[in-house]
Amino acid sequence: MPDRFGPRGVIALFIPLQNANMQPEYEAMRPEGVNNQIYRITLAQADRVPEATLSAIDGALGCYPDLIVIGNSVEMRGITPPQFDEYRAKLQQKIGDVKLVTATDATVVALRAMGAKRIAAISPMSDEYSQNVANYYDSLGFDVPYNAGLQVARPQDIINIGYEEALAAFRKIDHDDVDTFLHVGAALGIIDHIEALEKELGRPVITVNISTYWHALRTLGIKDPLRGYGQLAQKT
Repeated sequence: MPDRFGPRGVIALFIPLQNANMQPEYEAMRPEGVNNQIYRITLAQADRVPEATLSAIDGALGCYPDLIVIGNSVEMRGITPPQFDEYRAKLQQKIGDVKLVTATDATVVALRAMGAKRIAAISPMSDEYSQNVANYYDSLGFDVPYNAGLQVARPQDIINIGYEEALAAFRKIDHDDVDTFLHVGAALGIIDHIEALEKELGRPVITVNISTYWHALRTLGIKDPLRGYGQLAQKT
C-alpha cells in the first residue's frame, strides 16, 4: 500500500543475487513518489530459478507492496510459454491480490507496444541462451530470425559490458529486415546506452530492465515518461 516514501506506490522488486546493476538501474528510473524495495533470489541452481523465486516470494509481502516485480528473464532457461503460464499462476497464488509483473511478460508487452514483428535478440552469455530466447518469442508469434550471445563466461563479469561491446553484439544481428532489437538477460546493464543504440541502429531497442520497470509503472497507473531511456520509455 502507499506509504510515506511511496505515496504513489510501493514496488517490491526481485532481482538475482549477483546482478549488481539492477538495483541502481531501477532506482535511476524511479519517479518521485514511488518506493522501490529490493529483494534477492539465488541463481545457484540455474535450472531451478522458478523454484528459488517461489521460495523467496513470501518475504516481500511484509512491506505491503502495491506491486511485485520478478526481474529475471527465465525464458533464457528454455522455458516454454505454457510452462511460464504455470509458473506465473503459482507466483500469483503465493502473493494473492497483489499485482504482479514479470520481466518475461514485460518484454512481450513492450514489443507489442512498439509494434514489433520481426526482431533480432541478444543475451549476455551463451548462444544457447539466446536461441532459447528466440524460440520463446517465436512461439508467441514474433518472427525471430537472428540471435546472438555475448559469450560472457562468468555472470559477475556481465555488469562490466560497456557501450561498444553492446553495440558490437547488436551489429552482429543487424539486418535490414529487422524492425526491432531485443535484449534479454537483466544482468547486462545498458539502460543508459539505449538512446545511443537506437540512434546508431535506427530502430527501437527493447531492453529488459527498462521494459520491466516501464510496465510496472504503467500497471500501477503511473504514466510519467521515463526520459533518457529510449522510445519505449516515452510511451504512456
